[in-house]
Amino acid sequence: MSDAAGTETDADDSPFGHTHFVDDDCLASPPAGKVVRFRERPDDPETDPLRFDMWLAAEGSHGPMRHVHPEQVERLSVQSGTMGIAHEGDRRQLTAGATAVVPAGDVHRFWNAGDDVLHIRGSVAPGLRTEQFMRVTYGLARDGAPVTSSGMPLNVLRLAVVLDEFDDMLLLAHLPLWLQLLGIRTTAVLGRAVGYDNRYPEYLPVRRE
Repeated sequence: MSDAAGTETDADDSPFGHTHFVDDDCLASPPAGKVVRFRERPDDPETDPLRFDMWLAAEGSHGPMRHVHPEQVERLSVQSGTMGIAHEGDRRQLTAGATAVVPAGDVHRFWNAGDDVLHIRGSVAPGLRTEQFMRVTYGLARDGAPVTSSGMPLNVLRLAVVLDEFDDMLLLAHLPLWLQLLGIRTTAVLGRAVGYDNRYPEYLPVRRE
């Protein structure tokens, strides 16, 4: 596993106040009130986990909408604050020291359920291309593209092209998955036809050897 630069920073050193800050290890989605710092990257994305810290602001933050990771197990450990989580119909609140584990394929979402900044230490296993997906969606939100309250592209054609590229990592949970995949494939064709692309090199850092 490769350590991300700067992980010596105190895990409780919230990056809020610098919500437009972005570098090789830290990125922000200001409209959603989210900041992520990558802690440990997988040597083999097909088998090793991606580990990260995430902060959700006390006011105006939105965790991800209801979603599914088709091939990944997600682990979320609360470092400080209060996390609300809905997992397969069960809703609960977790505080510092508690961990939620979401198996691959389970419908879930999480959010800041407290009055203070929520700090989560998380992982997805295997890591796959989760970092690239987050960089694209956070980058679009940071640069002013219309997005939902959770930071996903609001433009249906653009969203379909992005989800078509990354459908092994994340799907939304509002429709049966087979129907959603059919809709994504069909709409992505239209999205590409009008000029939307799934390549965003401006958001992907150049890795130093």
